[in-house]
Amino acid sequence: MSSSSNDNNVFGHVAPGWEKVRTKFEQNLTDGFDTGASLCIYHLGECVVNLTGGWKDAETKKEPYTPDTLQLVFSTSKGIAAAAVALCVEKGWLDYEAPVAKYWPEFSVNGKENITVSQLMSHRAGLPCVDEQLTLNDVLDWTRITSLLAKQKPHWEPGTTHGYHPYTFGFLAGELVQRVDPQHRSYSQFVRDELDPEFYVGVSDNNVEARVAPLLAKNDGHLASLPQMDPLIEKSMSCNGAFPLRSPNSDEFVFNRRSVHQAAIPAANGISNAHSIARIYALLIDDVNENGKKTTCLLSKKTLKSATENVTPPNEQDRTIFGLITKFSRGGFELHCDFFNVLGEDGFGHHGFGGSLAFASLSQHLAFAYVFNQLSFDTMATDQRNLQFFEIIDNIIKEKKIS
Repeated sequence: MSSSSNDNNVFGHVAPGWEKVRTKFEQNLTDGFDTGASLCIYHLGECVVNLTGGWKDAETKKEPYTPDTLQLVFSTSKGIAAAAVALCVEKGWLDYEAPVAKYWPEFSVNGKENITVSQLMSHRAGLPCVDEQLTLNDVLDWTRITSLLAKQKPHWEPGTTHGYHPYTFGFLAGELVQRVDPQHRSYSQFVRDELDPEFYVGVSDNNVEARVAPLLAKNDGHLASLPQMDPLIEKSMSCNGAFPLRSPNSDEFVFNRRSVHQAAIPAANGISNAHSIARIYALLIDDVNENGKKTTCLLSKKTLKSATENVTPPNEQDRTIFGLITKFSRGGFELHCDFFNVLGEDGFGHHGFGGSLAFASLSQHLAFAYVFNQLSFDTMATDQRNLQFFEIIDNIIKEKKIS
């Protein structure tokens, strides 16, 4: 079924049996939980849901949120970085258990000579921040930030524990990709060439920038109520002061700035849509059939298993997310747990600040992505909007198995 609904400007495709997803999608827009959004689901290698709807602007509702709209997705970008590294492993360019210094010689100083690619990707390298105070311009300068990381001494003994690397993860992973790519492409170009042409990490084209929906955020004080932070957490979460920790206001939100969109911040400023992101995840687990064309799975079963295998010990507290219990794979994906509560015990992916989320589950033959412009700060874990869709999807899949 492909149709549009004028009230909420909903347009898209829903396969037979998946209509309840559309109903919930429209309800979120009607009830104000979403302003503009895109949602995409692949099941058994087929795109069964691909919806967009709502508006780019909550106040005037003059500009519709369409299939052409792009959205900044914060740390949902990390899952794409993990996919890029996994693809490099698949091609034989990287080895998860090899030292990072094998590919990046300058990285070998200050006790980092034995840090493996796996430790880097699974947030166990001890590099969630650098020592220097940083400005926004520092973070927008790829060469400067990667040079600082190459010189940095780990904040804990690598491999002994984990702590989420909010921003540095992307620079570290992205630099690895650039170092091993035989074509010497930028990370941004690699992702667009090898994963999806509509996943941007650095937007230089004015026509592409015009498609980006501004992030909508109300200064409701949620971030002001964060727990007391030790210096390591504060430096990590703020990228050494470049992104101050305060509740954002839409009018002045730094991630709405053109300069931030133009830069490559692979952990935090990916710009895309739900269809492109869900399709990437679908291709990590299976072949995809779309518009009469078959696209071959990107990863072998061996690489997928390695990339998504848990390397976080049970109940190990996260050093930089307030001691919460988080769970990361060898290849840098978030794994199914209370903090990342997705479908399938083998679910892997990543969620982002404000609520966006994408994941895949091989056991469920499912890939999912949901992105939007209205940020929610109710939880650091899985956003309620996602959980409601998961319940609907779970019931649909169970019904299909019975029938």
